[in-house]
Amino acid sequence: MLNRNDEEQASGLLTVLIPNFNYGPYIERAIGSVIEQDYESVELIVVDDGSTDDSLAVIESALASADSLARTELIAFKRNRGKLAALNAGLKVASGEYAIILDSDDYLASNYASRCIAELRAAREKDAKIGFIYTDCTLVDDNDQYIDRGRSTMFDAGLVDRLSFLPEPALTLTEALKAAAPFDESIRRATKHHKWRRIVAGGWAGLHIAEPLFYYRMHDANMSGIGQKVLSEAESGTKGARILSGYWQLSKEKIATG
Repeated sequence: MLNRNDEEQASGLLTVLIPNFNYGPYIERAIGSVIEQDYESVELIVVDDGSTDDSLAVIESALASADSLARTELIAFKRNRGKLAALNAGLKVASGEYAIILDSDDYLASNYASRCIAELRAAREKDAKIGFIYTDCTLVDDNDQYIDRGRSTMFDAGLVDRLSFLPEPALTLTEALKAAAPFDESIRRATKHHKWRRIVAGGWAGLHIAEPLFYYRMHDANMSGIGQKVLSEAESGTKGARILSGYWQLSKEKIATG
């Protein structure tokens, strides 16, 4: 069992950090996808951001079945403080070499961690600036029914300020995440873009796998509003490549560099 107070990052360990706010209907599936990973060394940290639904009961029940993981931890805020506050709190106790931030309404393919970690290790042998791996996704509805494929694009640091094309559950060096933190907790919209802009401003680069290796759930309460847009388009019969940067919000604050 890992010492949760150990400040050193455990070699090979993956930290999965799930922030949650009132996603009780979905978070059991998110936690289940972490437990089902075919990568053996995983710790799971769930930060509940002051939920007022049944989230805490669902989380506690799901974590009780997580015996296969290296360790689990639940941090529960008494009041809603925002996603970036949840990330900051979770990162303080993260001890893995690698990290995934998984939104509580989404879930991972069972080989997500093993595939992305292998790709990151191989990429870093050639370029030490590669700090994260990201993939395309499968868009699903409330009932896990297929809607469409969501696509990102090849990494280009010059595009990061103008396009929000980097998805949330990218496999990232914990070193890169912690160097970019603490994140600005006053930001409540476009939090993902804020996070990635800070990481890239720190000199890190990414690598894109053009395969759908996680499931992005579309529903009326998606923070970015993407769910309503995609569901509406699906109902109207709109088809074609869904480049996700066209749906995700941009963070407008100034990011300091070097």
